[in-house]
Amino acid sequence: MRSCIRIAAILLIGGAVMLGPAQVDAEVLERILAVVNDEIISDQDLQLVMAPVLAQYRTIYSGAEFDEKLKEAREEFLSRVIEEKLVLSEAKRKLVIVKDEEVDELLSDVQNKFPNREFFSKAISEQGLTEKKLWNRLHDQLMTQKLVAYEVKSRVSVSPGEVNDYYKSHSQEFTQDERIKLQHILVRIGARSEEEAKTFAESLYARLEAGGLFDELARQYSEGAEAKEGGEMGWIEKGQLLGEIDNIVFSLNKGQYTHPIKSSLGFHLFKVVDVEKFAVKPLTDVRDQIQDLIFKEKLQVRLAQWMKDLKKNAYITIRQ
Repeated sequence: MRSCIRIAAILLIGGAVMLGPAQVDAEVLERILAVVNDEIISDQDLQLVMAPVLAQYRTIYSGAEFDEKLKEAREEFLSRVIEEKLVLSEAKRKLVIVKDEEVDELLSDVQNKFPNREFFSKAISEQGLTEKKLWNRLHDQLMTQKLVAYEVKSRVSVSPGEVNDYYKSHSQEFTQDERIKLQHILVRIGARSEEEAKTFAESLYARLEAGGLFDELARQYSEGAEAKEGGEMGWIEKGQLLGEIDNIVFSLNKGQYTHPIKSSLGFHLFKVVDVEKFAVKPLTDVRDQIQDLIFKEKLQVRLAQWMKDLKKNAYITIRQ
């Protein structure tokens, strides 16, 4: 299953082309490590996918520990590349079509990740690649992606019933923290002095105490971003506001409002419009999340079986 998860990440998500700063040893570029059907895996293939991990290991390990970690990584990545080549071999056998324009577009995307063409050329050269070789690798990558999309991804579906059943049996995974719906009035410091801003904010509080409507006062006097909407901030979860303000507003009950609270911006008044305590999120809010989760789980199962079937009829030999 671990190997299938790896190849799913590489092929279905897209498999980034490794163009890091690692220098490839020219003497071992063409050394053959394994053969998968008609596909050859060279030392260069392995070095390309290992480059980022190798650079990281050099900053963490040294001596015998580095050698041991490197050996483990080589085995892990060789297994990954074997699976990639196995899928590529199947894609070629099934004559998966990739248009030149598709490869050109992908190559352009890779080039655009570099400041200019000179940086791009230097990066691929350091890994023993030419632009043509990289083009061919991207072509193969697109072939494998298309095959996996057709043979695996397109044959996985999630029914509404499966989503409902998962929601019922995993309700504890979809709890939400306490949250409150707020309205806000801001009296800024800057255009007026701090004392003037405080006095004006206190006068607004007095009007609220006298029965004034919070939303009307917000529309007329607030200098906050929500003024036109009557100060509506929507739902706020605990921890989203500044510490002191967060503690104050979450201590209020529905319908209550604060005294003016000073911040670097000015003086704030908040009203709690509604309160929701700890509760399970409604299915409508998490349906897409659950569907995606189930899809990925079913995808891994199908991918594992498909890979197992491919390996049954494959010729795989490791020479290292």
